[in-house]
Amino acid sequence: MPEKKLTANEIGLLWTQYIQNSMAVPVLEYLKNTCEDEEVKPLIQLSRDLADKGIDTCRAFFQEACLPVPNGFSLEDLNPRAKKLFTDAFILSFLEHMGKVGLTSDGYSLGASANSDVRAFFTDRIDQQDKLYNLSVRAALEKGIYTRAPQIEVLNETEYIESKAYYHPFHKRSLNTIEITHIYENVKNNALGEVVCQAFGQTSKNKTVKKYMRRGKRISIDHRICLSDILENSGITVPMTSASLLTTSTDPVFSDRLMMYMISVLISAGQGNYVNGAAVSLRYDIVYHYHKLMLQAAVYGKDGLDIMIENGWFEEPPQAPDRQRLIQ
Repeated sequence: MPEKKLTANEIGLLWTQYIQNSMAVPVLEYLKNTCEDEEVKPLIQLSRDLADKGIDTCRAFFQEACLPVPNGFSLEDLNPRAKKLFTDAFILSFLEHMGKVGLTSDGYSLGASANSDVRAFFTDRIDQQDKLYNLSVRAALEKGIYTRAPQIEVLNETEYIESKAYYHPFHKRSLNTIEITHIYENVKNNALGEVVCQAFGQTSKNKTVKKYMRRGKRISIDHRICLSDILENSGITVPMTSASLLTTSTDPVFSDRLMMYMISVLISAGQGNYVNGAAVSLRYDIVYHYHKLMLQAAVYGKDGLDIMIENGWFEEPPQAPDRQRLIQ
C-alpha cells in the first residue's frame, strides 16, 4: 500500500513538478510538430514521455492524499497552427538545458523527500533526466553544434594558497577552474534566456508582455557580457555557437500566461546558479558581480510576478493555514 500522508516538503515539490511538467507538454508538442531533424525527434519524445508520466504520477499522489490537483497548463496554451519559430539547433540546446535543470531540481527533490513512493518517483526521474541530458549532448557533439567549455593549461604540481591576496578584489589573479565552470555555465544560461525572450517577445501580441520580454533580453545580454568579460580578462576566450537559433516568424505560439511562467522558471533557476557561483568563488570581485546580477534578476522576476497576478495568471501554491487569522 502506498504511503498516503505527504509532508509539506513533498506537497510543495510535487506541486511544482505538476505545474512545470504541464507547462512542458505544450512546449514539447510544438517542438515535436516543428522539428525537422529526425535524430532530434526521439529526444523530444523522450522528454514528452517524462513530462506526461510526471503529471500522471503527481496527480495520483494528490488524489491518494485527498489534495486538490493543480490546474497547470495544457495544449490549450498552444497555437497548433503556428509556423516554425525555433531552429532544430535551438531545440537540441533547449533539450540539453531541460535535462541539466531536471537533474538539479530532481536531485534536490529526492533529498528533501521522506515518503518511499515519492523518493522512488524522483529517483526514476533522475535516471530519465540523465538519459535525456547525455543523449542531447551526444547528438549536439555529433552534429558539431555543442558549445564546449574553455580549455586551459593547468600546472603539473599541487599548490597551497599562500596569501590572502588570493581572494582580494583588487588583486585580480587568474581564475581557478571552479570559478570558470560556474561563470561559463551562467554565460550559456543567459545566452539561452536571450533567445527565449526574443522568441516570446516577437510572437506575443500583448504589449505589456512584449515590453517585459524586451527588458528580459536586455538583462540577459548585459549579464552574459558581464560574465564573459571576467573570463576574457583572464585570457579565456568564450566559445559560442554560430548557429542561427530563431526564425523570423511572428505567429503567436504559446499563451502569454505560459510564456510569463516559463520566464519565471528560468529566472528562478538563474538565481540559484548565481548563488552557487558566488558560494564557491574565491575572488571577492566575482562574488560582488554575482550579488549584483542576483538583485537585478530578483527585481525583474518580481515585476513579472506582478504582471501575472494582475492578469490572474499565477496559480497559488499550497499554503499552510493562517493560525493567527483563525483566532481573530
